[in-house]
Amino acid sequence: MLNDDTKLCPVCGETIKAVAVKCRFCNTDLSAHDSNREAEAEKTLYAGHPAIIYSAWQWVAVFFTGGIAYLYYWVQSLGITYHLTSQRIRIERGILSKTMDSVELFTIEHFDLHKPLGMRLAGYCRLHLRSSDAGYRMISIYGIKRLEALADVLRECSLRERTRRRITSIIQP
Repeated sequence: MLNDDTKLCPVCGETIKAVAVKCRFCNTDLSAHDSNREAEAEKTLYAGHPAIIYSAWQWVAVFFTGGIAYLYYWVQSLGITYHLTSQRIRIERGILSKTMDSVELFTIEHFDLHKPLGMRLAGYCRLHLRSSDAGYRMISIYGIKRLEALADVLRECSLRERTRRRITSIIQP
């Protein structure tokens, strides 16, 4: 019988006090168990298309083509969708026919941030991710506002995933 003073242990199912920090039956640290479950849950960090114009040089092209370049950049932006989560990076490419590349974050070895002048002037940068996954050695992400802060979050998630999966290092062949 459960009341306001008791709850079920999430591991063994026995009735314990609601304020308990540790289960007296299975000896589970309940706060550590909750944080482990939170870490295992995949959370969306960013989902969407890159910006249509992400470089000052693109604005120059739009100006000199009378706006035709804007239509080209718009279609190009629609053809890419990023799904960045706390466990993986998925990049969907294409408008009519679509392909989806998915890379687990624990395989990412290097996070390189590039800030070319044109992108810096427009407030953007490009993130190059080098992976140990043979199918996807290099992943490039661009056209996202505040990508620098997102890169830091992705790096923390990558390290957390490596720890959670008990991966100490990845050796290149």
